[in-house]
Amino acid sequence: MSTAVSWLPLAAAQLDSRIRIAAVVVTALLVGVVLELVRRRRLVERYALLWMLVSVALLVLAIWNQLLASAADLLHIAVPANFLFIAAFGVAFVLLLHFSIAISRLSEETRILAQEVARLDEELRATRAAGANGDGAGVRDTEQPARSGQPQSEAPSSASTTDQ
Repeated sequence: MSTAVSWLPLAAAQLDSRIRIAAVVVTALLVGVVLELVRRRRLVERYALLWMLVSVALLVLAIWNQLLASAADLLHIAVPANFLFIAAFGVAFVLLLHFSIAISRLSEETRILAQEVARLDEELRATRAAGANGDGAGVRDTEQPARSGQPQSEAPSSASTTDQ
């Protein structure tokens, strides 16, 4: 019975080193994937920097697991793995908030650009209509209402047919 108990710390040490090696390999793969995505221009550099920081932090924690235990002790968390999960949820929350802000900003910019394209399309149609009438005036004043007898341009612009 005493021989079985004496093997327990040795088995735990071997398991710990296997887990550490696996963590280092997975982290190295993560760094490689991020670098490949940047090389193929699938990931913008500012987001690549964020993912590289996360992967380096994971690498540090995989190699130096006493740091994880010290951080857990500092925050009075009994199990260091629980601290790791709390930190991961915190990072995920911050990333989701950041991407929500970016999506909101891009949505607003898309709306503004669509309005600008519609305005430019209307100006182009007015110019074509004025040229078809033989006015030769070029761009029609947008503040004056259109005359009821003027023919409208039949050819749709590329802006009015895309994404509709």
